[in-house]
Amino acid sequence: MPKFKNEYGVSKIKYTQKCRCFCPIGKADYTNNFTVTITPKKWIPDYCEIDEFIREQLDGKSLVIEDAVCKLKQWLTGEIHPYWVEVESDVTDGVHGHVTVTA
Repeated sequence: MPKFKNEYGVSKIKYTQKCRCFCPIGKADYTNNFTVTITPKKWIPDYCEIDEFIREQLDGKSLVIEDAVCKLKQWLTGEIHPYWVEVESDVTDGVHGHVTVTA
């Protein structure tokens, strides 16, 4: 992933993005409304690369919410090695009630 040095002293990055997945349990499409919060260490991610990962690895895939959240968090952790990263998905259009999953 292209990234650049955190020469700016950035202490917090908040990134939001959406993607549609298919829930294999509920047998229906749903929207992950992701909020990613990063406390960067040495590197700041290229936000277009995060968009690409979501589009290629999550969007349209058969995943429960928890899988989608964990896959995004694992990828970010492996790519940018932040001090801290939290990924949250807020789902309001599932076949169930409003659910927020955080990892």
